[in-house]
Amino acid sequence: MITTVAGLLQELQAKEAAKLAEQRITHAPTIGAINEGLTRDLLDRAIPPGLNLRIVDGFIEDHEGNLSPQIDAMLVTGEGRQIPHTASFVWPVQRVIAVLEVKKNLYGADLEDAFHKLRTVNDMYSRYRQAARNDSLNLVPAFQAFARLTGRYPRSYGDARALPEHLSLIFHTLVAEQLSPVRIIFGYEGYVDEFGLRDGLVRFIQDNLATPKGFGIGSFPNLIVCRRNSLLKMNGQPYISPMTDDWWPAVASNSENPIRLLIEIIWTRLANEFRASFPMDDALQKERLAALLWAKVARRGEFVGWEYREHALSRTELNSIEPTSWEPEPVATHEWIELILIARNGELDVRDKKFRGFAEQKGLDPDKLIDKLVSNAPWLGATSIP
Repeated sequence: MITTVAGLLQELQAKEAAKLAEQRITHAPTIGAINEGLTRDLLDRAIPPGLNLRIVDGFIEDHEGNLSPQIDAMLVTGEGRQIPHTASFVWPVQRVIAVLEVKKNLYGADLEDAFHKLRTVNDMYSRYRQAARNDSLNLVPAFQAFARLTGRYPRSYGDARALPEHLSLIFHTLVAEQLSPVRIIFGYEGYVDEFGLRDGLVRFIQDNLATPKGFGIGSFPNLIVCRRNSLLKMNGQPYISPMTDDWWPAVASNSENPIRLLIEIIWTRLANEFRASFPMDDALQKERLAALLWAKVARRGEFVGWEYREHALSRTELNSIEPTSWEPEPVATHEWIELILIARNGELDVRDKKFRGFAEQKGLDPDKLIDKLVSNAPWLGATSIP
């Protein structure tokens, strides 16, 4: 269903953009308002009815009354307040589901402006969350994302806090990714292809190496769209791929329909927020994703932060990556028995003597058996990252 809706919205976007181009308007503020209005209309059409959601523009307000920079489009719930004599609103940060920054031309300076504006929103929500520690939160999606990324599933929040330093930082980053507003940069023109968009983000990061504060992976937007190309944060909401040697494939690129990614991200956030089920995408073709940035927790003396490694691909290499279709993983008889036990009991303690005895009785290495099940598990991520 998601693929169908995304295709229809992309066709609508192309037709409406063509109509607007015929107007031959050159006044920059008017062009910006037109693009923002089109984006809000597309987002409105992607939102299921009946959830008391609105799409507005204006400002976000934190728990201390501080305001964000002006926001082009916000998906919000609950109540805000209208700014007198305008159609814009001020909305509490805890009731903001998603934020979109719209750019007519997305190049280096525009990317930097949008990045910093959305990072401000992220910082506002972080401060609010620290001040509202007594809230009852459903963190199951974050626990699941952590398991899909690391292969480890803490039994409780206390267990998660007791993890090794690098895993604890990753876990708390994923909690913030689940709870904070989705942040999207939407460029109608700019970088001409997937390679250019990837290169633009890498150059932006390199230009800020001298002042790296504020460039943790949690500060990155969830999605950056330019024309038909996208950069996607692999935070488990819903896209993710397992770590390799403590390196997290954190940002990937896509050159297909960006509206499909937008819907997947927004619907996942809504499902978490309202604890509701949304239609699954029944298309068997997976999203074609190409790794761009790998992230790793690093300590330098008393400071702990993030180290990034670029996964450089040429235009030819990017163009050669083909989308793949989902198909079930083959499962041997003894593996199927273990899966039935996990489904029945909700978990399997790999240290359990009965389990290890059963595996050894069948002539199997219990640790290799578990490693194979984990590496082949379909919930580890819908898409491979070349």
